[in-house]
Amino acid sequence: LLYPLGEAAPRIGAAMDHMKGFMDIQSGLDSVEASALKTHIAGLAPAQVQGLLEDLSLCGLYAHGTHVAGIAVRGNPYARLLAARISFDWHTVPRLLTEEMVRRHAASYARTAAYFRDHGVRVVNMSWGWGLKEIEGILESNGWGASAEERSREAAKLLGILEQGLREAITGSPGILFVCAAGNDDNDVAFDVNIPASFTLPNLLVVGAVDQAGEPTGFTSSGENVRVYANGFEVPSYVPGGRRMRMSGTSMAAPQACNLAAKLLARAPALTPVEVVELIERGGDAKGAFLLMNPKSSLSLLDR
Repeated sequence: LLYPLGEAAPRIGAAMDHMKGFMDIQSGLDSVEASALKTHIAGLAPAQVQGLLEDLSLCGLYAHGTHVAGIAVRGNPYARLLAARISFDWHTVPRLLTEEMVRRHAASYARTAAYFRDHGVRVVNMSWGWGLKEIEGILESNGWGASAEERSREAAKLLGILEQGLREAITGSPGILFVCAAGNDDNDVAFDVNIPASFTLPNLLVVGAVDQAGEPTGFTSSGENVRVYANGFEVPSYVPGGRRMRMSGTSMAAPQACNLAAKLLARAPALTPVEVVELIERGGDAKGAFLLMNPKSSLSLLDR
């Protein structure tokens, strides 16, 4: 289920060498790898820059699921993985998002949720989503619409279709806990409408990211919907080919909550999604306005 590379396959090794720097730049992190990538790009001819950036975007899609899966199952010999890939466009100007395409996406959510239910899945990690600004940007980059107001209305309509399909897929799977990354936009997920992080559902847990000091990172999205925070800074895991790489983002924080949920269910299979979330929250450490996940504490609650 690795993302297909097509004609970019021969270039993936070079792109992987810059992968960490690329992700750090996207998260606004000033790292050695980010500086090295900026220096490399500065030395390229203008015509080469777009190709490199597109290769890096494709490489990100290629590596993301493997890295996240490694975090989700770490330290849990009872874990079993079932992968379901969602594909995104990696080009500088992405393909125009049409209503027909959006309806296909929405229909796929129901099919995927049914696939999970049929195979006994208990926890789902979701390191992706859709936002209003993102869809507006896709429309604008394709020259769609005569004005910003027209694009805003169209984006709201398209997001509404996606929102309904995703909400129905999650609510139709009450026995599954869906763990969602808050996002890396440093915004309020409810105010800026990012799905599914903007949903408030009993079987959905939205996770933000903290840094090595246990404080919210500069990139993590936040808000009342973000129930718990976990480490999202320089998290080590594997990428395709077996290389270990440190990556940052709420995509690295969410699977840590998924990991804890799976360990709780391994210890107590009868737990419901609501009960799993309660254990994660009860075991968390209150840090002012946010709750920091504490796996040992949450697991110890099962022994009381």
